[in-house]
Amino acid sequence: MMGARVRLVAPRTLLPCDADRFGVEIYTDMKQGLAGADTIVDGDFMLAEAGRRNRNFKIFRRKQGGLFVKQIKTADAQAITTIQREAAFYRTVHSDAKYAALSRMMPGFFDYEGSRHALTLSLTENAESLSEHQMRQGEMPENTARLMGNALGIAHAHGAMVAADPAMRSLFPYQLPWPMMMEQTGIAFLNGFGTTGPQIVRAMQQMPTLQTMLSGLRQFWQYDSLIHGDMKWDNCLISQPAGAMEPQLTIVDWELADIGDGAWDVATIFKEYLVAAILSFNARQNAAAQNLPAPPDQSIARSQPSIRAFWKAYMQGRGLSGAQAAACLDRAVRYTAARMIIAVLEYLGASSQFSPLGDTMLETARGILESPQAAAAQMIGVPAT
Repeated sequence: MMGARVRLVAPRTLLPCDADRFGVEIYTDMKQGLAGADTIVDGDFMLAEAGRRNRNFKIFRRKQGGLFVKQIKTADAQAITTIQREAAFYRTVHSDAKYAALSRMMPGFFDYEGSRHALTLSLTENAESLSEHQMRQGEMPENTARLMGNALGIAHAHGAMVAADPAMRSLFPYQLPWPMMMEQTGIAFLNGFGTTGPQIVRAMQQMPTLQTMLSGLRQFWQYDSLIHGDMKWDNCLISQPAGAMEPQLTIVDWELADIGDGAWDVATIFKEYLVAAILSFNARQNAAAQNLPAPPDQSIARSQPSIRAFWKAYMQGRGLSGAQAAACLDRAVRYTAARMIIAVLEYLGASSQFSPLGDTMLETARGILESPQAAAAQMIGVPAT
């Protein structure tokens, strides 16, 4: 039976979700030791649904490391292409020694079941996302920001190597972010994003210069880095492996990886700090109105040392200094405005109302584009490089 494809059927008592409702069908190879029959028989197996855009599951095993299984929800061409590209990317990184520095910050690759479009990766044990870390700490600690910046800089520095690798470069679409393309595509496509999309369209129509300024960002775009494409705090996991002296950062969800401008990923992190500041301001106002204890102040002024620590560690990891660093920072600050547009969709989702949060995000985007140098000074401080 070794080497045969085996369907894993876990007892219902171990499933915190309805297996039939979620369509759990995990196929794996016993030869690879992913989850042998003895694992299930001995009860060393628990499955937890962790879905977002995809059908995601965590497999917990006491005797072996856990697994993370990602499977697409709909078999449309774009979803299939994306998960195939992600699987090929993981496979190549973990099979080629020249990518060792990159593989150490990524989940391990186990298997890709093409017939079911299911990707199996290692599960980062005893980890929390940086979103959870930031909420628990009441801030983003400077040491964590440095860890994040250094890892991102190292990843971006692989750009030339990846672009020169025939096994890699053909995987990527070399795609511009959609907020920079709206002058060509128009903004009507946003009407398809639930109830929030049409509200963004109406709000942007009240800011006639915003769309033009966003499209103007295309002139700055460079193809200089291996970018993650969705480098938000949710996709960064921090853990303390047994026996390790320092915490470890694992960057997950590489499905939007591409060859592009490293400043875009930096902008995504800047956006996280800005959104945290906006949410903190709203929370503190609400607490004051209800005569409740004030939550931690996560304003940009208070977060500036953390943002600066992130940026300096990024420069070090990427090997940037002088004019190159200044140019990258300028692009990153400008791109933060484009990333704020995407954040409106991420944070408001299917909300029936375009809350003040959406208006504030759009106003913030416009303000950044109108005065990028002032925005850089507010976020990074002086000196900025």
